[in-house]
Amino acid sequence: MKKTGYSLLLWCVALPAMADVKLPAIFSDGAVLQRDQPVNVWGWAAAGKAVTVRFGNQQAETKAAADGSWMLSLKAMPASAQGRPLKVQEAGGKEVTVQDVLVGEVWLASGQSNMEWTISASQEADKAAATATPLPQVRMIKVPKKVTHARQDDFVGKWDAATPDKVMSFSAVGYFFARQLHEQLKVPVGIINSSWGGTRIDPWLAEEGFAKVAPLADMAKTRANQLPGSPTFDQSFRNYLKQTRTWCDAAEKAMGAGQAIPVQPAALSILPLQSQTGMYQAMIHPVRRYGIKGFLWYQGESNNGEGMLYYEKMRVLIDGWRTQFSSPNAPFFFVQLAPFTYNKPGLPEIWAAQQKALDIPNTGMAVINDIGNVKNIHPGNKSEVGRRLALWAFDRTYGIKQKEVSGPLFREAKAEGKSIKVSFDHTGSGLVARDGKALSHFEVAAANGQFQPAVATIAADGKSLSVTSDAVPAPQQVRFAWSETAEPNLMNKEGLPAGAFHSQWGK
Repeated sequence: MKKTGYSLLLWCVALPAMADVKLPAIFSDGAVLQRDQPVNVWGWAAAGKAVTVRFGNQQAETKAAADGSWMLSLKAMPASAQGRPLKVQEAGGKEVTVQDVLVGEVWLASGQSNMEWTISASQEADKAAATATPLPQVRMIKVPKKVTHARQDDFVGKWDAATPDKVMSFSAVGYFFARQLHEQLKVPVGIINSSWGGTRIDPWLAEEGFAKVAPLADMAKTRANQLPGSPTFDQSFRNYLKQTRTWCDAAEKAMGAGQAIPVQPAALSILPLQSQTGMYQAMIHPVRRYGIKGFLWYQGESNNGEGMLYYEKMRVLIDGWRTQFSSPNAPFFFVQLAPFTYNKPGLPEIWAAQQKALDIPNTGMAVINDIGNVKNIHPGNKSEVGRRLALWAFDRTYGIKQKEVSGPLFREAKAEGKSIKVSFDHTGSGLVARDGKALSHFEVAAANGQFQPAVATIAADGKSLSVTSDAVPAPQQVRFAWSETAEPNLMNKEGLPAGAFHSQWGK
């Protein structure tokens, strides 16, 4: 009877393999394929069955592996706004058709609540702009919230065109970035939104990203020891099962003999889902084979207080995703957090860590300290955030030169007697005060680190500042907007705000 039941179980498990070929959700009607690079197509079929994929004038074939999985690549294609069918069929099976597939630019947007934040919750001007005109060549897909220890190969979702009835529930930053690209590049754009409010950076990390980040070797080791699916954990778990079986026998024997039961083997520690792991596995890994151009990232609020540790985690995040997407130089553009009243120290240090992440090749940062809300952690002006991210994409990814891609970012400070000269990158056409008033939020200190309010004067060439204070006759340090609620007025003439800095912090 037991043998028969087990056979029935195996037969039931095998049933899906006999069904028609199956595609993951990322290949649903209305999909956008990445132009100008080979396009992976994958799915599941009966083991050993031949699978044929047809799209446009291309046809490619492969065979399903023993577990039913298969993948092949179509040749790189130019952009196309013509909706065409993608047809997939296993030998002897029913043809599966994905309708209205475009070819253009595809980006993945991720992070916590400010990336998840929908157009419906944004400022009225953004709602009006997003619903005024349908953009049928901008396509959107959202990966649902889910956490797992095991890496997933699919999710539940579908592509939608950016029409007024669909955009309101989609990521505002993701939508406005995609809209900027579509309007400028004149090609279809697909945006994948995989974000979750309140999350730390940690659960988004792919373990492969730790390989090149030596300062986090201990963290990598801990995760390997506690993450189900990792070779280290799985071996430990096998040993634990063996010890537990031995203990069960010994405990049963002791109990029968009226003796003391031996101590049970201690259970293994498992990496906590959601706080430390699980989102990469369930919300990023399923699309790792899909061709994309680059990544957008808006996160950090939940890691406030970590300082430069956040920079190291950014290194892990970026390298891990690039590795998993087989795109080692994929652009990675992110948003520096806006000012907000957290009522605890740490936000300026996160700002510094985020600016430090610009040392990672092919990254860009949108500074938004002029469009935040110190009483609301979710600033409403998401269209401008999307536009500032798009500036980096146009200039650095698509070769469309912009007057400037960022506001002034600190480069160096040099003591010059009674003043400190501060130099910046991204000064554009010159430094200026947004409101026409004196530059705000500057402080200087001697070597003792006792900061005092200071006056900043723009140099004649408009590219640097001289910062002084009567209370500090020989300043050695300078900082700017070094407060969680600082909303400074320094910007370049292109209207992009300067990022906060501390000349000594982090050194």
